[in-house]
Amino acid sequence: MKHLNTHAKQIKTMILEMAKGNFNYRIPRTDQNSETQAIAALLNMLAQELEVSYNPFVFNAPAHSIFNVDHYLFLIDPQHRILSTNFDLDTGSPLVDQNFAHVLTEAAQQTFKKRLKTLQKQHQSHIPCKLELLAADDLLVPLECTLFRLDYDAVAGNFLVVASRIQSHNPLIKEDDFIQEDYPVRKLEVLKNTQDIQNIQKVKAYLRENPEVRIASLKLLGLRFGLNEYKLKKGFKELYQTSVFKYQLKQRLYKARHLIRTTTDQLSCIAIKTGFKSYIHFGQVFKKEFGVAPSHYRKKNK
Repeated sequence: MKHLNTHAKQIKTMILEMAKGNFNYRIPRTDQNSETQAIAALLNMLAQELEVSYNPFVFNAPAHSIFNVDHYLFLIDPQHRILSTNFDLDTGSPLVDQNFAHVLTEAAQQTFKKRLKTLQKQHQSHIPCKLELLAADDLLVPLECTLFRLDYDAVAGNFLVVASRIQSHNPLIKEDDFIQEDYPVRKLEVLKNTQDIQNIQKVKAYLRENPEVRIASLKLLGLRFGLNEYKLKKGFKELYQTSVFKYQLKQRLYKARHLIRTTTDQLSCIAIKTGFKSYIHFGQVFKKEFGVAPSHYRKKNK
């Protein structure tokens, strides 16, 4: 059991690192012949493929192409309920506890159920499929997925969906205003290597998971993740086209919106919990972001 818990922790760490975009992490192999070792080997292989495929410095893309790649993980139970996910696009309501099939398009629901049946009947450890997820405002998100069946004791019977959203665009098509606006042609000037990018990704993950924590200074935040103030400030903007503070503000608002919808906490308490100095400031930025005051939003979503 001790070995099993150790392997489960290693697998969990691996999944979290991959979710952050770190594909260099590997689970140490042992001589044991077990299901956990089989899963570890598959995750190591997957990380190796992703490291080669999505590394911006070795990605063998056609000239003048622009690629935007996002990686998502969904842990789902046998009834298809989402237990955990790092999916960060707005779906209108929190994904955790929702049925995974219900957030897919009708065609994708059929594909998902068929591939899941095949995975179970053929006793395979994983199987690929293409799915479309429904985000807010009827936005369709195409995902290249791999479904994994988890058999080790800690999560036996659950499934892991490893998904990638890959967008490629040709900036030479002048009539495509969307591409010109959202995918400008630019070189990485501040971030010079993979380690820099990974450190910036760690900062983003930290801000997403701890939006309420106030940033004392960019210098101190940068030191925490092996970055100087200049590289953190300019590199974050270079990678995500927004500033550290604006990104954190968005995450605070998303967390506040979730708490308004799912709890009965007083709005003033929610403002404090999510890192706002005052309810007045919270109300102002909330209305600017979502178009309604926090109190009206709660009434609409009771």
